[in-house]
Amino acid sequence: MVDKINILGVVYQIQEVEVVNKEEPRKGEIDFLTGVIKIDKNMPQELKEQVLMHEILHAVCDLLGYKKLCFDEKKVQGLATALHQIFKSQTIFSS
Repeated sequence: MVDKINILGVVYQIQEVEVVNKEEPRKGEIDFLTGVIKIDKNMPQELKEQVLMHEILHAVCDLLGYKKLCFDEKKVQGLATALHQIFKSQTIFSS
């Protein structure tokens, strides 16, 4: 997995960690203030990728000012699952 990603001009550090959030069990989490995305390192690679897509979508929504969508976990998860499947199953953009 990459260790950083540029999302609309903001660079986020990606950290694979043992525990994402000590207070609430989570697979991933984004901190908009520090620019850190944490992903549970104990998951299979495919799930890590999907969780990263989920957190990327939170960042996109935040940066575009879509606050209501940003905090709608069901919609973000649905979009993340769909986009992950689309990008994983085929080469869309060539280098």
